[in-house]
Amino acid sequence: MQAQASFVELLQNPPPQQADAQHHATTLPAETPRESAPISPSKTPRSFASSLLGEGLIDDKLALMDGLGRFGVAFALAASYGLAVGTRDGGMSLLKHAAAVPLAPLAVAVVGVPALLIVLTLFDAPVSPSAAFSAASRGAAATGLVLGGLAPAMALFVTTTSSRGGAAVSAGLGLILAGIFGLRAFLRTIGSPIGHASALPRTVSGFALAGFAIFATALSARIWWSTLPIFGGDL
Repeated sequence: MQAQASFVELLQNPPPQQADAQHHATTLPAETPRESAPISPSKTPRSFASSLLGEGLIDDKLALMDGLGRFGVAFALAASYGLAVGTRDGGMSLLKHAAAVPLAPLAVAVVGVPALLIVLTLFDAPVSPSAAFSAASRGAAATGLVLGGLAPAMALFVTTTSSRGGAAVSAGLGLILAGIFGLRAFLRTIGSPIGHASALPRTVSGFALAGFAIFATALSARIWWSTLPIFGGDL
């Protein structure tokens, strides 16, 4: 009877190590499946044109060096168009055309844009100097992109055509097309904040932008006509 009682007590009160093992066995948490890290979608790389022109309608916080870099790329692309036109005569004509083509967007940015900004400021148009700088650099970049894109075809045409007049007309059409795109980009950019202004500043700004478009067209035509050898000018 005493041995039977000891056996019963042993079953009711197991040794500490065995009790701990049973406790750990019953309290082990179930393994949770591991969640794989979400795969982030790859970003679409930006094109050269979008990185040069920028995003949005206007960037009034454009850094000075970024804007100057945009101008530099625009003038380099415009110079490539001049080189293409100059391949007809070769020699010094290459350098003269390459130097003359960027003069028009440079003159518009240096002479026309500050004058336009003064007029807009007089009538309380919501355009800051940094916004005007951003719009000018974007307009020059759009002009340069068109000229750089047309350069290979222009080089092929002016070197294969027998008519100098035809080469001059084709070169002029390319300049006109680039000027239209550049002027459109500038007006669209600088005009975006004006649309939220009151009636009087918005009306006066519309006339000022129209006058600027006429001035920029006349100035560019004058510079290109008098400096490009393909038109009979000389730098």
